[in-house]
Amino acid sequence: MYLLFDCNNFFASCEQVFRPDWRHRPLVVLSNNDGCVVSRSQEAKQMGIAMGEPYFKCRERLEQAGGIACSANFALYSNLSDRIMQILEESLPELHQYSIDEAFAIVSQRSHCDWLDECRKIRHKIRRWTGITVSVGLAPTKTLAKLANELAKKKPEYKGVLHLPADCDSVLRRTPIEDIWGVGRRLAPRMHGLGIRTAAGLAAASLDWLRQRFGVHGERLALELRGVSCLEDEPVNTRSQVMVSRSLKEGIEDETRLREALCGFVEKAARILRSEALMASQVYVVLRTSRYAENSQLYAAQQGCLLPHPTDDTRLFVKAATELLKALYRPGYPYRKIGVLLADLQETDSVQPTFDHPQVAPNPLMQVLDKLQREGHQVHFANKATEPLWRCSQASPCYTTRWADIPEAW
Repeated sequence: MYLLFDCNNFFASCEQVFRPDWRHRPLVVLSNNDGCVVSRSQEAKQMGIAMGEPYFKCRERLEQAGGIACSANFALYSNLSDRIMQILEESLPELHQYSIDEAFAIVSQRSHCDWLDECRKIRHKIRRWTGITVSVGLAPTKTLAKLANELAKKKPEYKGVLHLPADCDSVLRRTPIEDIWGVGRRLAPRMHGLGIRTAAGLAAASLDWLRQRFGVHGERLALELRGVSCLEDEPVNTRSQVMVSRSLKEGIEDETRLREALCGFVEKAARILRSEALMASQVYVVLRTSRYAENSQLYAAQQGCLLPHPTDDTRLFVKAATELLKALYRPGYPYRKIGVLLADLQETDSVQPTFDHPQVAPNPLMQVLDKLQREGHQVHFANKATEPLWRCSQASPCYTTRWADIPEAW
């Protein structure tokens, strides 16, 4: 049996833990540079504020409703996530963290009533120790556990915990196909066109017919809905690219400032690459103005290049990226987004030497820089901007990771 623990409105809930005056009010958490909504309280959802909606579009509505907007504080969210996962690991034998606010647990097939009681105790413990509310779904497959979790979250009568057995046809008949984990926006219209509109319809479809039209993925979805677990043995997908980009709150026209920001992104992307023992052979740069600008101010372009050999050396990536930026840059445009993409990745151990490039081992200088940065030293290449071009102007204090920000009670 699978248990799925999922934190409700996680980023917004983390903010409300230390700001009880924000509870029961519309609250949105904004992305880097306060650009888009990345988390919403239940009250903000009921107002119709969408995930990913640009802040400038919902700002007036939020203020009129007495709502609050705050910048994302990922240090706080990560710390509370670690605390929740630690509680789960102490209570459950086999736990697999799926995202920052979700985790699957595989448990024995004992009575589901016993597990319901255990999940209620764990849920209460998490709420008491961290202030975060979680929903729990229990089912014989991951897909059904995901569905159970969503129903537990939305239906107050379940009190945050729901078990779905393998024979749950009545629930599947009431569930639109687009609400099933793994279907998504692109697959749902295709299924609608073929007459599959509910989860029950997908579960009842012929496996051969599904394989012909949707491949192995469609067949597995149907089996999961029938109560046959077939996702646990899926291979872990290796990373195919590393992307680092930011939206710039104010349009930047100066090429030098753009280059400084880009070099900082390249440093971060290369650091991620090395942390996963990977090397890249391609570099892409993305540059564009605001999507909402006037037609005369619209500009978007990207360009890539192939490196002579796979590498994890920041200096080579910086050189390639700055040349690409020089080719993409057009004066007179207020640029609002810039980013770098490292692609064509290979594991460091699998890179083969050539006559032109006999040395394939990671560069020792990069390893020293990574170690210094992990220890908290502010060491970087001189071409990186000393001051970032983006701001999180409404970030909350680091309540759990910085001594000076710990609240005081009198």
